Amino acid sequence: MQIAFFRTAIRTFKQNNLKNHTSKIADTLALSHLIKYVYNNGSDEVIRRGKKIHSSGFVELVEHDQLMNSVVFRVKDDSYATFYKVYIQKYTDPKIMTLRCACPYNLSDICRHEAGALLRLQEMVDKNMLANTNIQYNQRHTVAKMKMIELKMIKLFSSPGIYTEAENILRQSKATILKAKDERVEAELEVNGETFPLVIQKNDERNFDTSCKCHEAEHPLCEHKVMLFLQLLNAYGPTYFDSIRNWDKEKNKLLQIYGYSLTDDLKGKFEFIYKEGKPFLKVLDTSIKRVVTTFIARPEPELIFKTNLPEQEQQEEVAVAEKKLGIVFNFSTAQFPNFSVDIVAGEPNDSREKFIGKVEKLDLTKFVSTDVFDEDDKQLLQQVRKLQTADVNKYLDRNSPFSGIWENIITTDTDELPEETKFLIAEYLHPKLKKTFEEQASNHFIFYLPQKKVFKTEHLKEIEVSDKHISPIFKVEAKNNHFEIVCMVKVGNTTIPFSDNECESSLLFLYDKILYTWQKLEDIQQAEKFLKEGNIKLSKANWAEKMQKIILPLVKDYQVEFDKSLVKEIKDTEPEIKVLLQEKGDYLLFQPIYSYKGFETKANDKNTITLPDGDKILIIHRNKEVEKFFIKKLEALHSSFVYDDDKASLILKGADVLKNNWFFLFVDAMKDMKTPVYGFEALKNFKFNMAKPSTHIHVSSGLDWFDAKVEIEFGEQRVGIDDIKKALLNKQSFVQLGDGTLGILPDEWLKRYSLLFKVGDGRSNQLRLSKYHMSVIDDLYENRDETELSFELDEKFERLREFKNIPEIAAPETLQPILRPYQTSGYQWLSYLNDVGWGGILADDMGLGKTIQALTMLHYYKSSTGGLKAIVVCPTTLIYNWKNEVEKFTPSLTWHIHHGSLRSRNPEDLQKNNIIITTYGTLRSDIQVLLKINFDYIILDESQAIKNPSSKVTKAACLMNAKNRLCMSGTPLQNNTFDIFAQMNFLNPGLLGNMEFFRNEFATPIDKFGEQDQKEHLRKLLYPFILRRTKEQVAKDLPEKTETILFCEMEKEQRKIYDAYRNSYRDKILGVIDEQGIQKSQLTILQGLMKLRQICDSPAILNEEEKYPNESIKLDELTREITENIGDHKALIFSQFLGMLALIKQKLIEHSIPFEYFDGSTSAPDREKAIQNFQNNDECRVFLISLKAGGVGLNLTAADYVYIVDPWWNPAVEQQAIDRTHRIGQTKNIFAYRMICIDTIEDKILQLQERKKTLAKELIADDSSFVKALSKADVEYLFS
Repeated sequence: MQIAFFRTAIRTFKQNNLKNHTSKIADTLALSHLIKYVYNNGSDEVIRRGKKIHSSGFVELVEHDQLMNSVVFRVKDDSYATFYKVYIQKYTDPKIMTLRCACPYNLSDICRHEAGALLRLQEMVDKNMLANTNIQYNQRHTVAKMKMIELKMIKLFSSPGIYTEAENILRQSKATILKAKDERVEAELEVNGETFPLVIQKNDERNFDTSCKCHEAEHPLCEHKVMLFLQLLNAYGPTYFDSIRNWDKEKNKLLQIYGYSLTDDLKGKFEFIYKEGKPFLKVLDTSIKRVVTTFIARPEPELIFKTNLPEQEQQEEVAVAEKKLGIVFNFSTAQFPNFSVDIVAGEPNDSREKFIGKVEKLDLTKFVSTDVFDEDDKQLLQQVRKLQTADVNKYLDRNSPFSGIWENIITTDTDELPEETKFLIAEYLHPKLKKTFEEQASNHFIFYLPQKKVFKTEHLKEIEVSDKHISPIFKVEAKNNHFEIVCMVKVGNTTIPFSDNECESSLLFLYDKILYTWQKLEDIQQAEKFLKEGNIKLSKANWAEKMQKIILPLVKDYQVEFDKSLVKEIKDTEPEIKVLLQEKGDYLLFQPIYSYKGFETKANDKNTITLPDGDKILIIHRNKEVEKFFIKKLEALHSSFVYDDDKASLILKGADVLKNNWFFLFVDAMKDMKTPVYGFEALKNFKFNMAKPSTHIHVSSGLDWFDAKVEIEFGEQRVGIDDIKKALLNKQSFVQLGDGTLGILPDEWLKRYSLLFKVGDGRSNQLRLSKYHMSVIDDLYENRDETELSFELDEKFERLREFKNIPEIAAPETLQPILRPYQTSGYQWLSYLNDVGWGGILADDMGLGKTIQALTMLHYYKSSTGGLKAIVVCPTTLIYNWKNEVEKFTPSLTWHIHHGSLRSRNPEDLQKNNIIITTYGTLRSDIQVLLKINFDYIILDESQAIKNPSSKVTKAACLMNAKNRLCMSGTPLQNNTFDIFAQMNFLNPGLLGNMEFFRNEFATPIDKFGEQDQKEHLRKLLYPFILRRTKEQVAKDLPEKTETILFCEMEKEQRKIYDAYRNSYRDKILGVIDEQGIQKSQLTILQGLMKLRQICDSPAILNEEEKYPNESIKLDELTREITENIGDHKALIFSQFLGMLALIKQKLIEHSIPFEYFDGSTSAPDREKAIQNFQNNDECRVFLISLKAGGVGLNLTAADYVYIVDPWWNPAVEQQAIDRTHRIGQTKNIFAYRMICIDTIEDKILQLQERKKTLAKELIADDSSFVKALSKADVEYLFS
């Protein structure tokens, strides 16, 4: 091959001087393998545009895997606003590095996006930007780098918390598989009412592309993906995706070569065979030949008109290429690599297996028209172009360390090229030759031109190229007075001396008309030695030296066969074993090293070790059984170990190394196994201090706090409080010590002291804790180790400790007959909170009388202190319930409702009464007025209203001045753990730290990962401040049935509509009564009453031409009750109006609350089906029933809450509805609520019932009899 740029005039350098110079500059000027890859494989256009993309900042790092040495870049195109992902695998090893871009613009071996990505990668490597890259994963697309579903790899790509959560989900439900085809699985998973679409599919690298909509950012696999992997693994095994792979595309490609497709009848013509899971085509019918143009067979369209042409003329003509290309390996070149590759064109015979007549050599330096060639030949032409002198010169010019020096040097065909230049030429040609041989192995048009022959057709010899690449084998033979190394080549089952090579090139091996190329680039260097020097002879005098320098390096990489007289073998020997520790990003590698006779080897090295032994060769057969046994013992030390085949080592995440004091256990286990551990000094992130922590904490009590003086030491290294708090904040079980080592905090230590450090305020060597953290101090005191803990506490401490055993005090005399035992206990707990100055949450189940317990405490406070200024903040619908409860149970307490547009904003007016009753909205609006009052008590009813810490109402509540603070809620935690933070921060500021601390320390670990330790820590902190009793716990103290009126106050728009209808009907009815008398006015009265009752439910259900908006306080209150208060209990909801039931139904659907429904039109089978579902399905919590349809004949004992949405005159009908659940078989206590709108027809009928109680009970059974019993005064009252 002629090297063009060696042919200019020599000017200033002599070649001999230059050879000495180049050896010095080779290392400094040689390009890195990443840049070299760009220049070697990219066209000029690709390189230019790749540099433009890189310099424009269009390359963004998406993912970096330090363990796998892979990166993913997001690359913006330089011409279009389009982004493509570039995947680079094993970028640290040039031999196995691979690239893949998602774009369609592969103009050469790499595209412009890959070139830009490689340039950016090299820049990042140079700047050491990849050492500690923190990756934020987007679950919309992450890659799990495993070839099949492997449990250990799944654990590696997730976390213990995620894996455990996935197992929990799998126990409860399964994902719905929507599609499983073509190595792609699409599924849906429903968790806690939310649906997650999932996709897992194999990508081009045979790894898994995965997708989910959740927000897990710290790990490649979220709990939903892990759950789907586990489901597939359990059901179908680890190779499931291979079983759903579709090979049709690959099969069609093979068939197209012969003009067929899978839609044709292939029986007796072709057969598919599989090797390593891939399809290969076997031709059964030898008469079938390849076609020139490939096509996909399609069914011919049916002809409407048929011609009378002869059959031959009707056949479709297949276009056949006029000429065929052939490859010529020209060995008439004397200079390295001693051959060139040429292209010839000629006319083929009918079978297209030989040329007819002479062929023409094409000049590839000029334009070649390809119109007369088929597609295969066009592709072949491009392949051979890359093997031409011009392309080799470009490669040398870009990569050679002599670039800029050699361009002024002349060389002739007889000149010997420097070894570095030879290597670069071989480096360029070798992969391209391998690819050409693999693709052209079945080509009949391949020739070679022997040495010293003129390029003529008659001189060309037919040969084949083999797609089976060869490797050298070496033999060491003993001669009379020397040793001889012979290079051999294995061709098929025959071993042939390399000297039998019929060509003079070290890149190729020609034998028996078959041309081979080498498996590895390094093979060419070995072949070059033997091509130049022949067999290598070694004298016996310097045998040992030559053995070390020449033979042992060959043994490491190649098969070397020794003369039997030279060999001494050792079998069944025991190796010495040690473990080398190495860091790889966030991972720690445990590399077993096996030493045989002082020679160290790793698990994936050769099975035999060859060593010099005097004038002999010592071959040691490794004891693989012993080595495997050690690996198993080492692997058994941790369940999360992953075996890395490439490095023959075990890998463990850094967090797992430090967790649970494991590393100390590992070191102890290695000592027991008498296995040395090395590599400590080279570690940067895992330098361990082997001392265990020495701890002493002295706790003392202050005026309103606790102080803890802390001393912690690891040997001679003292640890500060800030270091401990920082470690706990980062969820680390180790601390960085002053000497750079890591001090391990054992699990026992963390369990005992971590909460103390988390909640304490650190100052120097001292922690300060609020009085609210009493439970933390008490736990330490109860379980103290006197060698580590000492206490100096005053009598106030003992008073605070009474939260575990609250003193009994008598309730006020007027309330003692009313209070149930558990309510008395609640009152005593509230009294204790008052004594110690704590705020608390009374969290009893709905219906257990939280209001009366609070009123009892307010009554006691006033009687014991002589005065009371309290404010109750509640939802609007509960204002009048509080008013009625105050009047009923504590009439000595005065009250004032601070609500509505006419309310007073004078602080002096507000302080005239004992209790101010207001709403959350009014609190927010009037906070400046209320701040001027110093309250004795502030009570937040339904306190979940302030669960959002950043809302205005929460901030307003926290600003209030009060000696005592109380929250009341049956559901203080509605959706997640974070709900409790704002309520507790209002009650006891600082107890749970700031918002960020609480979210990171408690909310996220508990809600997302279900961490039990954090749950227990939070329970310990909250325990003294929450009192909760469920209905089941206090059932013996409850009556079987409790009936309550739920008062609701209309909002402005609903009230406006109600007042308009009331006024209209009042005038109309009173006029009719005056004209016709009350007996003849009953229909008009009944109609008016019905309209007003419907408006109390919602104006939207009025059957009028004018449609009214759905303004309904009852609907709002009912929704709040169901979503916030009843929890897991079941409820019956009765209404007389089908329109109201429809509105309630719509609201339940909006809130995704499962329910059942029936009215008078429901068939008997459907009714029974609904009843059974409600009774037996725990998910179905609500039953909507028409009052008339559900009055009799039902047994719904699963419910324990009943809501009568629109009560009416006759309580008997309502009582029948309540009795649907309160009947034989009911084991729960029943709570029934009648919903009444204040100052409406409903409220007035309630008062009328009290005035005519006997009449109502004895005579009135239906609406008509009710109307008959009304006097004119009654009618005026009802419509007033």
